[in-house]
Amino acid sequence: MRTDMKRVGTKGQRAALVGALLAVVLGGTGCGDDECVTAFDCQEKNPVTEGQGWTCVDHVCRAVDLTPPDGGADAGSDGGTGSDAGTDGGTLPDGGTDPCASVPRDAKLGTLQLQAGFTAEESAELSPEVLAVVSTPGPTYSLFGLRVTAATRDLVALGTWPDVKPGASAIDTILAPADRANAANTFPSHFLAYDGTRLLTGYTKMEVNYPGVVSVVDPAAREEASYFDAKTSVSAVGTADAFFINGGPVDRVSNTLGVYALVTSARPYVAVKAVTFPSQGVGTSGLSAYSTNSIAVFGYAKTGAQAGDFVNVAHAVGNAKLTQAVADRTPVVLADEPAVDVGSDFNAAAAFGNGVAMARGANSAGVFDVTDVSRFSLTPGLAGNQPVSVGAREPVLTAADACTSVDLLSSLGSDLLVGVTDSNGRRLVRIRQGQ
Repeated sequence: MRTDMKRVGTKGQRAALVGALLAVVLGGTGCGDDECVTAFDCQEKNPVTEGQGWTCVDHVCRAVDLTPPDGGADAGSDGGTGSDAGTDGGTLPDGGTDPCASVPRDAKLGTLQLQAGFTAEESAELSPEVLAVVSTPGPTYSLFGLRVTAATRDLVALGTWPDVKPGASAIDTILAPADRANAANTFPSHFLAYDGTRLLTGYTKMEVNYPGVVSVVDPAAREEASYFDAKTSVSAVGTADAFFINGGPVDRVSNTLGVYALVTSARPYVAVKAVTFPSQGVGTSGLSAYSTNSIAVFGYAKTGAQAGDFVNVAHAVGNAKLTQAVADRTPVVLADEPAVDVGSDFNAAAAFGNGVAMARGANSAGVFDVTDVSRFSLTPGLAGNQPVSVGAREPVLTAADACTSVDLLSSLGSDLLVGVTDSNGRRLVRIRQGQ
C-alpha cells in the first residue's frame, strides 16, 4: 500500500517548494532555446496580467494563475480547505464518494501514525488564514502568526500555548507603505522568524522582475517597522540580534542567491551575505532551520532533469562559522558543509530540539505529496569551526492514506509543532521526543 500523507494543498496549486510562486518566477533552467529559456524570457515578451504570471515549460511560454486559493489566503499550503481536504459528508463536489468519510481518525493526529520514540502532547485549533507560526523561547510560550486574507497581510498575536487564538487586532501589517493600497498584488512568503525581540517575514510583488520585501516588526512596538528589498526570499531563521534570510540579495548587498544576515543589534540594520550557494545548478533558494544547540540548516533547490523540476537539498552549518562569516564579510561556502541526507525531496523544515525536522515527499504535477515527517540530529564539532555531525533519519510521523495533511512545521522550545488538517479542521499538535 502506498504510505503517503494527503497532498499538501489544493490540486494544481502546489510546487516543489514552500512558496510555490518562486518556481513560476524563476522558471526552469532547461527549457531549451525556442520561445524561452526562463520565465523572465516570457515576461519580456508578454504583459503581466493581474493574478497571473509566466513560466517556461518545454520551450513554450505559458500563463500561470498565481492567485492563491481561498481569496489569497495561502499560496503554498491551503490548510485543507481545498476539495481534496476530506469531508465527513461522504460526497465529493463532483458527485463521487469520499474515501475518507468512514476512516477512523485520532482527535489530534487524524490518520497520521506517530512513530516510536515520540509522543503527541497538547493540540490547539489554528485558523486556515495563518500561514506561518513562531514561538517565543519559553518557558511560557507566546505564539505569533502570519495571517493572510484577501485584503490583508498582517502579523497577529496567537496567545500563549496551548490557548491559541488569533488576536482581536493585528500587531502590524507586513506591507511597506507603498504596497498597502494594493494588497492583492503581493504574495506573502511562508515563513515567520523571531530573533528574541523582532519578527521577520517577507513577500513578493506581482510587478516587473517580481521584486520582494522583508519586513521587520517589533511586536511590543518599541521600534518602528523596517522594510528592506529582498527578492525571492523563501525562508528565514532568527538568532540573537540577527536574522538569516534564505533568498536573493537583501538590501541590494549582491546579485546572487544565498543566505543573508540582517544584523539587528544596532540601528541602522546592516545586511551581510553569510552563505554562498553553488554557482551552477541552483534553481531557487530554499528552506532553513536553527536548532536549540545553535546549528543552522540551510538549503536550496537544485534544478532537476525536466524543465521546471526542483529538488531541495540542505547542509548544516555551526553557529561559530556563521558568526565568523558575518564578522569577516566572508561567506560560508554551503557546499563544503555536511549535507543532510534527507533521502528525498522535502517542502518544510523546522528545528526539533538538537536537530531538524523535515516534511519529506515528492512533487508530482505541481502538487507536493508528503510521505512523512522525519528528524535528523545535529551535533556540533569538537571545536567551533569543525564540521557538524548529522545523524541518520528518524521517522516521526507517517501515514497509510491521504485523509490527513501536514501543512506547517514550527518549533515550541525543544519540541516540534505540526500543522495538521483533515475533516475535523486545522490544528497545531505538539510532538515531543522521548517519554
